[in-house]
Amino acid sequence: MRGGKRSAKVAVRKNPENWDLNESFLDFSWDDEPRLRDGFRSASEVHPSPLEWDLAYREGTPPWETGRPAAELVRLVQQGKIPKGTAIDIGCGTGANAVYLAQEGFEVTAVDISPTAIERARTRAAFAGVNIHFVVDDVFQFIRSCPAPFDFLLDAGFYHYVRAHALSAYLDFLWRASRPGSYCLVLAGHAAETAEGAPPGVTEEELRFELGRLFEFVEMRPFRFESLFHREGYLGWSCLLYRPILPTFRR
Repeated sequence: MRGGKRSAKVAVRKNPENWDLNESFLDFSWDDEPRLRDGFRSASEVHPSPLEWDLAYREGTPPWETGRPAAELVRLVQQGKIPKGTAIDIGCGTGANAVYLAQEGFEVTAVDISPTAIERARTRAAFAGVNIHFVVDDVFQFIRSCPAPFDFLLDAGFYHYVRAHALSAYLDFLWRASRPGSYCLVLAGHAAETAEGAPPGVTEEELRFELGRLFEFVEMRPFRFESLFHREGYLGWSCLLYRPILPTFRR
């Protein structure tokens, strides 16, 4: 219903020893108007534009593409830390992570705004013999009509690009795409990395303050993004998150 509004209480970390519930800090409310709370209708309004994203694929191989699934994703799946179920690959690119998840028994939806990237991802999936639901769309728009949340969310480099411009829209996306009991893996750039070409950097405090509004941190550790253009790779954060199941209180 137009103009309808919903809200949810979230856990906020005020200091290292004190967690509290505070609806006013981040009330996760939204109207059914197309424009999101922080002024963005979609991720398309965040630089770079959809045309620029697609151009990066049409002109060659973007620096974040390696043709292999992320080593952190492989490690956590092999260790059994990510239960199998439905999964969404957020900004899937050419589909290496999505194909890996499908091969491991996940039911995968993979979304990217670049038609060229999705075309390559479909080809990769066909060669691998796996079925994946590929979607060419803006992820912020896609999730508004998605019929059900996912058991596992994979973000291998989306958060660190959009957080500076559309953090509340991103958190709204995570809220809609997950449910209590869902897991989420966020791979983000590390603020300590200064090498040319590195992804945008985030501090540990920023990660805990922003993503901790929705999720518990199951595991958080530094790792290195692989790169075809930088032999040492780039320092990053690997964050395995869990959306807690809140207890039911009875009067």
